[in-house]
Amino acid sequence: ISVGKIADVNDAITNGGGFAYYPEGRMWITNYPSSSLEKARAVYSPPELAGMEAGVIALYQKCVHLGCRVPSCPTSQWFECGCHGSQYNRVGEKKGGPAPRGMDHFPLEFAPSGDVTVNTGIIAQGRPIGTNTTGQEAEGPHCVGASEH
Repeated sequence: ISVGKIADVNDAITNGGGFAYYPEGRMWITNYPSSSLEKARAVYSPPELAGMEAGVIALYQKCVHLGCRVPSCPTSQWFECGCHGSQYNRVGEKKGGPAPRGMDHFPLEFAPSGDVTVNTGIIAQGRPIGTNTTGQEAEGPHCVGASEH
């Protein structure tokens, strides 16, 4: 799915309060901090890293616990599932609740023209519990339940 140029994607993230939702791909795109790339390289595969190295990550909207759509929480700057309370940081790494791992995500491709494509035909399984490449804690009150963090 084409999502435009990287500048368009970054504008959508900014305009969305840190989260850009693309319903046609059933996905969220958020910023991936460049300061976390070293940790990410030890955990993620090269196809997954392409987006992170460009400063973004595409996350499948589906909670890996029981399949509910996971909304963003503007106050905590996390994803928080209202069905059973699973919580994920801004880049989809599990922070709390019953989910067995982090959110699944999609690889991004960058054309020489600057166009960004998200390959929704490939689902990269979310990382195991305990993965925390960004160190991002909740940045404000949670939208769903209370976290153990």
